[in-house]
Amino acid sequence: MNDCGTCRVQPTLLATALLCLAALMNACSSDSQVAYAHPIPGCEKHDLAPCDARAVDCQKSRFEFAACLRGAVGGAPPPLTLMTEENYLASVNAIHEVRDSPTNHFETAMTWLGLAQPGSFDVAPITKESVAGLFGTYRWRQRDLLVIDHGKPADDAASNVALVAALIRALRDRDIQVGTWTTVVAVNDVDSSWGADAMWFGEARFFSNRYQAALDGRDQASVDELAQFNTGIGEDIAWIRAQPSPYLATNARFAQNFGARAMYLVWKSGGVEAVNTLYADKLITHQLMASETEELAAPALKYHGRPRAPEEWDQEPVVTALGAWGLYLSLVRNLESEAAWSLALAWSGEQLFIYKGNEANESETALVWQLETADEPSASSLEAALTAEIPNAHVQRTGSFVTLAMSSNEASLDWAFVAD
Repeated sequence: MNDCGTCRVQPTLLATALLCLAALMNACSSDSQVAYAHPIPGCEKHDLAPCDARAVDCQKSRFEFAACLRGAVGGAPPPLTLMTEENYLASVNAIHEVRDSPTNHFETAMTWLGLAQPGSFDVAPITKESVAGLFGTYRWRQRDLLVIDHGKPADDAASNVALVAALIRALRDRDIQVGTWTTVVAVNDVDSSWGADAMWFGEARFFSNRYQAALDGRDQASVDELAQFNTGIGEDIAWIRAQPSPYLATNARFAQNFGARAMYLVWKSGGVEAVNTLYADKLITHQLMASETEELAAPALKYHGRPRAPEEWDQEPVVTALGAWGLYLSLVRNLESEAAWSLALAWSGEQLFIYKGNEANESETALVWQLETADEPSASSLEAALTAEIPNAHVQRTGSFVTLAMSSNEASLDWAFVAD
């Protein structure tokens, strides 16, 4: 997990982080002036009128309100780190300086699967113009509230909604200590990281949207929240698919609305306590994709043996999983969206191994993608789709188990296929 979406998964990209922040601001912003704020049931005592989000008094007020939205006790807000635009740019660009680096084997693998393009993971310095509309974020590593000072009051509705969203995340971090939680529930691959970020950012989106509705003068009972999130998901899917690197685009746009929908469905069935209980585990993308109208459990997952690579390959590959969402993005390049979605929901477990060549052949890359499906007909359809999608790959099926293997050289890939 990351302070801003799924930027954690290699590489940690500045451009993605900026998109995460911008997505929150754009989703919460309103061009109209606040005529009046409609009270939120249970939080009527709170003054909802926008205040200067840079000010500590405002942050204290919004922290108490955020706690009320979550049915929690307030207290002291997280410490404030106020940065000028110049200081923020300098701090970020110092971390993300462009450096010459050896072959990025992860990028190569994502390119083969149609989820990136060569050079997608290169990091370029950001400019002052690119942060002009950013409010800030809550940083769980530093456990502080980072606010970018643009030299003018941040007393508009958008800044206040963004502040509440950040404080919702601060409250969640106070409850579970996010860094510890990700270890306990095993957020250790791309799929679970996307899912965990959906919980982290989705909860903030869900509750802060209720604040936005109140500022717009709307009664909560009149807001079709599920339809709102589903519309947002449709827009996110279209945008992600249209980007040169759907993998990186997912980092920017997947978590917010998919996660908010999941939180809404849980909240509707059991209130705030059900939302809290959800954090006893994690979500994966299959659950987020399948839960259009009701909360769903994870599929029964099945995994297979690790392939034993010959000596010309490093024996410590990157091991991850792209989940149902990553599979959908790979398939939808040549399949109709509905067909790709259906096949992705047949996903029932996965391991993706990315190898680099040993020593003198370190620039070589090999990929082994093991996919378990719900049944043999789905596996047969998946085998055909992957064979058509990636002509240079070797694809084999055994029952409901499908393996895709490919490499950057002509070496045999017989070792990549295991029976169980």
